[in-house]
This record gives sequence, C-alpha cells and structure tokens, in this order.
Amino acid sequence: MNLPTPLRPLAHRDFRVYWAGQLVSLVGTWMQQMALGWVVTRLTQRAVLVGALTVVGTLPMGVLAFKGGQLADRTSRRNILIVTQAVLGLLAVSMATLSYTGHLDLTWVFVLSALLGVATAFDLPAAQAFAPELVPRQDIPRAVALMQAIFHGSRFVGPAIAGLAIDRWGEASAFLLNGLSFLAVIASLLLIPPRHPAAAAPGAAQRGAGGIGVGFTYVWSDATLKRLLLLIVACMLFAFPFVVSLMAYYARYVVHADAAQMGRIMSASGLGAVVGSGILVLVGARGWRPRIAIGIVLVSFGVVGLGFARTPEVAALLVGTMAVGTSFYLGTITQVVQQRVPNEIRGRVMAIFMMGMMSVMPLASLGLAALADLVGLDRLLVACGVAFGVTTTVLALTLPRETAVPAVELPAPIE
Repeated sequence: MNLPTPLRPLAHRDFRVYWAGQLVSLVGTWMQQMALGWVVTRLTQRAVLVGALTVVGTLPMGVLAFKGGQLADRTSRRNILIVTQAVLGLLAVSMATLSYTGHLDLTWVFVLSALLGVATAFDLPAAQAFAPELVPRQDIPRAVALMQAIFHGSRFVGPAIAGLAIDRWGEASAFLLNGLSFLAVIASLLLIPPRHPAAAAPGAAQRGAGGIGVGFTYVWSDATLKRLLLLIVACMLFAFPFVVSLMAYYARYVVHADAAQMGRIMSASGLGAVVGSGILVLVGARGWRPRIAIGIVLVSFGVVGLGFARTPEVAALLVGTMAVGTSFYLGTITQVVQQRVPNEIRGRVMAIFMMGMMSVMPLASLGLAALADLVGLDRLLVACGVAFGVTTTVLALTLPRETAVPAVELPAPIE
C-alpha cells in the first residue's frame, strides 16, 4: 500500500486494524469523561470533591503501573488488551445502568472510578508498548503520532456528541455508547495474529528479565530520558490537572456553561490537540527540542488566559490553544521515549513515565482543587500558568545537546 510518508505506519495491516479499532473506542471514552464531569459537578459544587475523584480514579494507575508494565513485557500485550478492554466496557455499561435507574450517586461514581483506574493501570502500559511493535522501528515516531492523533481527535468528537446526547437522552446514553464502543477495539485485537512476548524475542530474554528496577535503572542511565520524565512531572503539577480534573468544574462554575457548551469547550481541547498531533505526524522525529519549547509557550499562555476568561467562547479558544501546546509537549516526549527504548523493556519504561503522570497528577489535582475553594480557580490558573512556564523552561534548557540517539547499555536485571 503506497501512502504519503506521514501516513506510512498505516501501510502495515496490523497497525491499521488496531488504529481503526482504537479510533472508535476512544470516541466513547471521551464521551464518558465528559458525562462523568457533568454528573459530578451536578452532584457537588465543591472543587475539592472533584479533585478527590481524580485521586480515586488515577492513583491506582500510578500505584499499579509498575506491575502493568512488567506484565506487558513478559506476556502477550494483545491478550492483556483484550481482557482490559472487556473490563472497561463492562464498567461503562454498569455506569449506564446505574444512571438510567437513578442510583448513580457520588459513592458509586467513586467506586467505579477506582475500578476504572485499576483496569487502566494494566491497559495503558500494554497499549503504549503494543502499537510500536506493529511497525518497523523507523516508523515508530509517526506511529506514535498517529495514535496521539486519534486520542486527541476523539477528544474533539466525543465530548460534543456526549453534550448533545445528555441534552436529548440523558446521562446514561453517554455511558452506554462508551460501553458499546469497546466492541470495536476488541474486534480489532482479535483480527491481529498473536505475537510472542517482547522478552521472548531473539537475544532479548536476558535484557527482558528482572522487575521494574530494570526500567528505573535504564531511565536513570540516560540523561535525556531523566530530564523528559521531570518535564512530564512539571506538566502534571501545574497544567494537566486543569484539563483532566477541573475543566468540568471550570466550565460550569467559572464561565457558567450548560451541557452543550461544556461539550464544546472540551471539544475545543480535542480540536487543538488534533492540530498539534497532525503536525507531529508530518514532521516525524525531526526537531523535537523546538517542539517542546513551542509547547511550553502555548500551554503557559493557555493556562494563564483561562484565569481571565469569563465566557464559554473565550474559554474554548484558550483551551484549544493550550491543547495544541500540550500535544506538542507530551506528544513529542512520548515519541522520543518510544524510539529510544528497546522493545523488550518498553512496557516497564512506559510504566515509569505513566507513573510520573498518574501518581503526581491526581495528588496535584486534589491540592489545586482545595486551593481553588480558598482563593478561586481563576487566580489559581494564573499562578500555575506562570509556575509551569518558569519550571519547564529551566528544565528544557538543561536537556543534553546530543545529535543522535545514544546506544545506552541496558543494565543488569534488578529483582
């Protein structure tokens, strides 16, 4: 199949099938995210409870990501994904049932969010390590960018559909459609032939042995990876909590959006991220440091600007700008990490980066939500935007100035 260079990974049949299945499923996932935000902000007006929900839903990912990454390197990533996607689908249907019967209160939201976090802890490391093994190594940066494109593209489509569905059919409809969407990705995984575990590849058995300590040692031995991990942590502290945890609260209580307007604000985030991801697909692995710098500027501007916005339309514009920056920033970091790391330990290394996101972000969300109740979310946004810009600029200026990916020797296994 002859395709333009930016779309070259889609020439590989297995990647193409998996990509299409994920496209459908992720639209449903973002429908559920928007619906959950609407439900929670209807049930409570306290920002700290919204932050607490983020802790319950994402902290299990930070705690269990190590085990998920180790499992992804030692067993079939395809089989892991079939199981986790089925579990996530069942949980979505459970939410739909509780919502339809009028029993979806805060207690159930917290319980089901915790279960979603546990399942995702095993799903994400396998998913992030699975896509790169479906293409040749030279196509990994663009494969990662294409996966980022549908992740963010679904952020554009999903919330908009959810907002309309909630207005017309109620909250349960968004959860049900998400549950059904998992059938697409499960079907795509069943169409892909089974693969041997990464550690079973020729010459990889010794390098794939050991626990999560191998991944930590590998990251710590590579100065670039270590700095990129700190850049992710900074984003999770000062910027990402407003996108993942507090955006629904911001939309409802700062710019006073209704369900359809909230959907459009969240869709603007997806649209901006699609633009950013599309550029990443076009440029491949070239010039990654300037892309991180552009991301820092756009994210800082977006977060500070949200502190001054007072209408849903202005908020949507700023959220879109922030999303372009986030796409450049996090998408570029993911590209670099995926290409630098050997396949047989990729699951564990990605689990470490996932831990940097999923253990820091929920705790930061809780702290920021508590501060928002005290000083106001608008003032907090301005302060965090400035803090993000200063911290990440310092970290980016200290990135090693290598011209090529170094051949870092894999450390001996650490049990």
